[in-house]
Amino acid sequence: MPRVTVRFMAQVWTRLGKPQVKFNGITLRECLDALMEEYDVRDLVLTEEGEVRSYARVMVNGRFHNLVGGLNTQIKDGDRIALVYPYVAAY
Repeated sequence: MPRVTVRFMAQVWTRLGKPQVKFNGITLRECLDALMEEYDVRDLVLTEEGEVRSYARVMVNGRFHNLVGGLNTQIKDGDRIALVYPYVAAY
């Protein structure tokens, strides 16, 4: 199973307190589902239906996920995934 680096940026990094982790998965969706099970960032990145939120960004090797095949994109060993939630909640 491919092993990828998942990098966290902006609010995702702030919430988790670390910039990246290593994870396994065959598709981007599979990797994200496993990641969301382990880390509490689903609300920042995915909708309740499991799609990427309109204001969040998921990138594979520097390209937006929707430009490389969407969440069903096959990932390869060594790929880099980035999760970005750029907004800060105002209180």
